[in-house]
Amino acid sequence: MISSPWLLLALFLAIAAGFFLGRMETRRRRRLRRGPRGLPTFLSRDTTTSPRDHALEALLSSTDTDPDTVDTHLAMGRLFRKRGELERATRLHQRMADNPELPETVREDAALELARDYLSAGLLDRAEALLQHMVDHGNRHAPLAMRQLMMLFEQERDWHSALSTGERLLRRDASVAPVLAHYCCELAERLNPREENARRRLLHRALTFDPGCARASMLQGQLERAAGHPERALRAFRRVRRQAPQHLPLVLNDLAASYQDLEREDELFDMLLDLSLAYPSSALLRRLIPLLVARGGEGEAVRFLTSYLQQHPSLEGLGELAALALSGEGSSEALAESGNTQARAQEQSLRLLRALTERSASTGYQCSQCGYRATKMHWHCPSCKHWNTLAP
Repeated sequence: MISSPWLLLALFLAIAAGFFLGRMETRRRRRLRRGPRGLPTFLSRDTTTSPRDHALEALLSSTDTDPDTVDTHLAMGRLFRKRGELERATRLHQRMADNPELPETVREDAALELARDYLSAGLLDRAEALLQHMVDHGNRHAPLAMRQLMMLFEQERDWHSALSTGERLLRRDASVAPVLAHYCCELAERLNPREENARRRLLHRALTFDPGCARASMLQGQLERAAGHPERALRAFRRVRRQAPQHLPLVLNDLAASYQDLEREDELFDMLLDLSLAYPSSALLRRLIPLLVARGGEGEAVRFLTSYLQQHPSLEGLGELAALALSGEGSSEALAESGNTQARAQEQSLRLLRALTERSASTGYQCSQCGYRATKMHWHCPSCKHWNTLAP
């Protein structure tokens, strides 16, 4: 018989505590059977029962009770994704993101990994919904989520959404500004040519984001020249030299046409001569040589090119020299004076040299990030997806 009322009270409290803890455990088990809550569930569960799935279920269950091993679980999910086991990676990351017993920072990490799983699986609509949820609800990975959204919109070529998301990210990360300039250029290129004012606004906006955007200057120059404003066009084209000298070959034809529209060919010659010395380029040489021939004759052009090639040797330049020797009055006469047989042999050698240099010298573009090569200019590398990394 229990004689002390204090002992009786202690026994009653122990029984009540046991009953309360039992009820809490029952509720927790029911909640787990019903499925996780929290972030939206975008992918249905798989019910396979292979040994690997039993092991995965054990791994999933451990995330409910052992927060100390979350780094291991996240690493395992990334490994699943890397190996192409996207269903397993998704299940693991979804379970962790939805588990209310894990710290919020862990659930946010898992949500970001889950979005990457969806992207890898090509489930762009689910990835977009999850990433947007992270941005809108102040997830600590919101900047990363916005970058992922920008890449997703780039893939879909949804430039309006990419620009809108990028502007939100710009408040936190100024390094994204050059990319936003290219979004504006993409939008401008897709407008009807008759929408001049709208294109002007977009290109002005691009240069506001990135004053060094050579692409925007090129498009501005083409727009103004088509609109009958050669002086404005010339200013835009000349700006490229300061912004990105490596892109000058892309604008040479438009630049020369603008000078000719203004009847300022002498300025064009001086500019090409200056550029060819400052930024050696076969494209510049091809533009400069006819002007040299017109001003000083073929002999003057041969002397210039010979001196130029000693400082900047190139196959293209050698080919231009061979072409001048074949058609030039000075060099051809010198060959003829040495005797017909010898002259014909030297002429054949020059023609062979010209043919070989034309075949060997290929015009192309290469990405400075991944080495991707292309026969035409891409502002967005098709391989590594970086902007403004291809150059002649």
